[in-house]
Amino acid sequence: MANFDASAAVTTVWQRQGVWSQVATAEKRRVVRARRTVAALTVGAAVAGSLATQLGDPHRTAGRCLAILAGAALLLVPVAARWTSRESVHAWTRLRSVSEALKADVHRYLAGVAPFAGADRDQVLLRRADTVLDDAGDLAARTLGVAPVARPLPDVRDVPSYLAARVRGQVAGYYAPMAERMGRLASRIRWAATAVTVASALLAATVGVLGDGLGLTAWLGVAATTTTALVGYGAAQQYEAQQIEFARTADQLTRLCLTRETGHGWTDDDAFVAEAERIISVCNEGWMAKMIEEDGAAQQ
Repeated sequence: MANFDASAAVTTVWQRQGVWSQVATAEKRRVVRARRTVAALTVGAAVAGSLATQLGDPHRTAGRCLAILAGAALLLVPVAARWTSRESVHAWTRLRSVSEALKADVHRYLAGVAPFAGADRDQVLLRRADTVLDDAGDLAARTLGVAPVARPLPDVRDVPSYLAARVRGQVAGYYAPMAERMGRLASRIRWAATAVTVASALLAATVGVLGDGLGLTAWLGVAATTTTALVGYGAAQQYEAQQIEFARTADQLTRLCLTRETGHGWTDDDAFVAEAERIISVCNEGWMAKMIEEDGAAQQ
């Protein structure tokens, strides 16, 4: 192990954390983009197919073009779905797990608490980072060619600054806003699915009363396909589950800080930082495990 001074040791680990964070973010975007593409292609194929059927003989050329478009969209669905496979989701969550583990150790190191309170804190930090990176060695190729982004170390010098920057900073800057964002996205999916379901019911009622002289029956299938695509996309993204997880973590961290600040507990520095990192880790592990579990169930 190289004998880095404190600044070089923590800077090295912080740079590696930045690289893994970049790769994890890129992998997440790829998965989310693929899920959106699958949903869009599925709905597009249903719409194009219905239009092709309705155009019929009077617009045979346009109908054929739409039929070809529908077929092409359906053929592209499994191609796009490759990026939403269980393996892709697992890779993304493992990349994020490495990033978060390195980030946690950097904050512990800067706060000066266990296991980084001794004279060998640099060696301990680098050994722990080596262990984390070795465990994810099969993903290391994904980080090749990714340059670390220039950024300062976290503004942590001791436990009070750790509480302000790491704990309260995470609550105000990440967990609370993300809980609100996940809630909004979940609500939009629910409203969109409800709107399509209501439209489908109105179509069915119209066909039942007036008959199918307008060719509305074909659009019932489109409505059903759209609803399924919306609900499936929302379920895959786990918006509601993530909202609950982020809100719960924000509440737990806030209560932890209040307990310490009011002198009613968690006065030991090592124990306080360990508990804060445990709460953050449980949140990360919880939504990542749920994402893999739901993704695997959807593909069975």
